[in-house]
Formats: sequence, structure tokens, C-alpha cells
Amino acid sequence: MICTANKVADSLIQKYCKIASQSPGVESNPHFEKDCTASLRENPESQKVRNIGELTMVGANNAISNLTSVRRIVENIIKERKYKSSLSKKLLEDCLKLYSKSSKSLTSGLNYCKVRNFEKAKNDFMDAEDAPIFCGMKFNGDNQQISPVKKENDFLITMIAIPLQFAWDVAING
Repeated sequence: MICTANKVADSLIQKYCKIASQSPGVESNPHFEKDCTASLRENPESQKVRNIGELTMVGANNAISNLTSVRRIVENIIKERKYKSSLSKKLLEDCLKLYSKSSKSLTSGLNYCKVRNFEKAKNDFMDAEDAPIFCGMKFNGDNQQISPVKKENDFLITMIAIPLQFAWDVAING
């Protein structure tokens, strides 16, 4: 029975990660499908899923966990004074504020998923995606600052895009 459950879950993961990878906004990320599939398979909760709604909740929990991790890295960089300049410190502090808003949006989106309101969940996940996008934009060529968490921030965008794309699919297709 567990083997069958794992096959069902694995099939759902593969199917919806493939569909999501072809969506506008993520089709330009060549690693989206692979990252989506790997991140969901790594979460033991995904082995219990029976539908895209449940998979969306696993994706949201993964995004929350990843956001928490990136936030801790930024907090440690500031605390341990590992930034390159006072401007970098200010930009990192701005990123922390953005991450805080993103965390609230992800949690709200997850709560909407639990009551099967995927339209509102989708909107919250879109709001959550702003934090890593705008944080990355703060570090640009104009101010000659390089983000010490660029790689982590870019991956966070992918992690938030997963439940966003799934919620979008459920909201549109039911």
C-alpha cells in the first residue's frame, strides 16, 4: 500500500512540476522542473499527497522553510559583520524587512490552501515572491554592490514559484 501511495505521489510531483515549468514567468528558469521535483520529493510530507491542492501545501511549507533559512543567513551576515560596506548592510536590512512581509504572505497563502481558497492563496504567493525579487534588485550594477545571498535568493524565488504555480493551476482549473 505504501509503495502504491509513493508512486501516486511521485507521479503527481512529476506531472505538476512539468506543467508548472512551462508556465509564464518560470519557463525562463531552465532548472525549475528539476528543482521543483527534487524539493518536493525531499519532503516526507509529499509522499502522502493525493492531489495538487495537497501538493501546493507541501510546496508552501518548503518555501516557508527556505525563506526562514535565507533570513537566518542574512541575519548572521549582519550580526557577524560579514558585509562589504555600510551600503551592503543597509540593503541586507531592507531585505530582512521584505522577507518578513514575505513570510506573512506565505503563511497566509498556506492557510488559504487549507480551506481550499486557491485564488486567495495564489495572490498571497505572488505577494511573497516580491521579497526575493526586490531584494535581488537592490544589489545591482548601479550601486556596485553584490548580494552575499544571490544564489540563495534566486533559489528562494523558485521555491515560492512552486506553490504559486500550483495554486494558480487549481484556481483556474479547479
